[in-house]
Amino acid sequence: MPAILVFGATGKQGGATIRRLVEADAPVEILAVTRNAESEGAKKLAAESPKIKLVQGDLNEPRGVFEAAKKVTSTPIEGVFSVQVAMGPGASPESEEVQGKALIDVALENNVKHFVYTSVDRGGERSLQNPTSIPHFLSKHHIEEYLLEKSQNGAKMEYTILRPTAFFDNAKPGFMGNAFNAMWKWIGDKKLQCIATEDIGWFGAQALLNPEDPLYKNAAISLAGDELNYEEAATIFKEKMGYEMPTSYWFVAQGLFLASKEFSTMFTWFKETEAYKADIEALRKIHPGLQDFSAYLDRSPYEKN
Repeated sequence: MPAILVFGATGKQGGATIRRLVEADAPVEILAVTRNAESEGAKKLAAESPKIKLVQGDLNEPRGVFEAAKKVTSTPIEGVFSVQVAMGPGASPESEEVQGKALIDVALENNVKHFVYTSVDRGGERSLQNPTSIPHFLSKHHIEEYLLEKSQNGAKMEYTILRPTAFFDNAKPGFMGNAFNAMWKWIGDKKLQCIATEDIGWFGAQALLNPEDPLYKNAAISLAGDELNYEEAATIFKEKMGYEMPTSYWFVAQGLFLASKEFSTMFTWFKETEAYKADIEALRKIHPGLQDFSAYLDRSPYEKN
């Protein structure tokens, strides 16, 4: 029974990938990497399946993570799910790039067969040629390039690059969600592609379980489940939830624009370029359960009136 090492296990993308691996009931051991194996979130995750084994570790020390993983499993680590954080406490695009590249090096040292990296869409098939000027897009672009170089385009270690678009979760009620919605409204009639993190997990699990499938072997896939402008999203939200989609005052969003190069550059890119270009129709043929915004709200934990 091979082992799969999943980073960000208690986060959105890593957690979704683990849930999908468990759902598939595949003959694999799931090594869930968490910074604190004693946390409630980690314990709750481990209780979901006997196949899940917690590995305490830090992305800043990937060699230590592999050493810790080998103490809880006697089977080869054949797959890795790699995700880093570029924003938040202690995180930056610079630290993300350092962590992402280091993990690729250590995976190669440990003879990992298949490496799944979650990046970001930068224009569909043009993504590799389109780094953009958005700091946390550019860092992911650099990690992609490093993966191709170090893996010798899949000759030394096979890979799948997942390129999600905006997360539906970004629009959830709360300060940052409300500000995101205000900035989305600023885009105007321009449509924005979005994806449910559970569906990122579905594709991540499929890539890890079917590494020789041409869809995933040394391939990159842009991911989205819907494409809609703010007004369309707000209409669906009100129909499903029974109240207006929460949106902050424009001056709050404008303040974030002024304070953060990330937000101002990203939303300007959304507004003034072709932006995300995932092929949603093709994705739905691969994954018929792919969620649009309406389906996402049906399953969301948001409070309904």
